[in-house]
Amino acid sequence: MAPLFYPSFQALRLADVIFGEIAQRVPGYIGRLGTAWYWRLAGGTVVNFWLDYTVTEERWDVIRAQASNGRAGIFNRADFPFAAYGTLLTSPPYIHDLQGMAEWANRLYFNMGHLIAEAAQWLQMLQAAAIAPQVSPPASFPYLGPLERELVQYALEHLEGRFDLARLRAAFRDRVSMRRLQRLAQEWESLGLLTPRPRRVTYALRALVEGEEGTEYATRNT
Repeated sequence: MAPLFYPSFQALRLADVIFGEIAQRVPGYIGRLGTAWYWRLAGGTVVNFWLDYTVTEERWDVIRAQASNGRAGIFNRADFPFAAYGTLLTSPPYIHDLQGMAEWANRLYFNMGHLIAEAAQWLQMLQAAAIAPQVSPPASFPYLGPLERELVQYALEHLEGRFDLARLRAAFRDRVSMRRLQRLAQEWESLGLLTPRPRRVTYALRALVEGEEGTEYATRNT
C-alpha cells in the first residue's frame, strides 16, 4: 500500500485563503478540520474539500470536493485543478510544499477569482439539486407562498438576480412591508437561499420556486 502524503500546515494556510473567500459567498462553512474544509448546506448535505496532487507529493495542484449524500445526484463530486485557472499553459500554478516550506508557484498566472466563483457556484448547485422538483424539499426549507415566489421572480427578471430590498419594496409597495422583506431576507440568507450581502437569489431558491410552481400546476390539473 502506497504511503499517504498530506499538505503541510503552511500549504493548508495558503489554501485557507481560497476557502475563506468561498465562505463569504456560500453560507454553511464549518471550517477546516484536519486537512479538509467543510460546508454544511441546507437540506442535510455535508461537503468536504481537500488538496491533492497529480504530479508528486511535493506539489499540490488540484482541489477535490465531494458531497455526503445522494441528493447531490450527478453533482456530488467536483475537481478544481489549478492548471484550469492558469493564464499561461507553460506555467500552471501550484502550491510548492517541499519539507514544509510551502509557497505558491506561478501565482501571478493564477486566476484564483475564477476558481472561487466556480466552487461557490458548485455549492449552490448542490443546494438546487437537493430541492429539485423531482425531490421532496427538505423540511428545513420554507414553503413559498404566491407573494414570495413573485418577489423571487421579480428579482430574477428585473434586478439581475439581486434581492434588493429597496427596489422590491418599491415594486410591491401595496403588498409587502419593508419589515417583512427584511425578515424574509434574513431567513433565506440563513438557509443559504440568498447569498450574503449584497444578497442574490441562489440556484437553490430558484429551484424551490420552480418546484412549488410545478406542484401547484399539477394539483390544479389533476
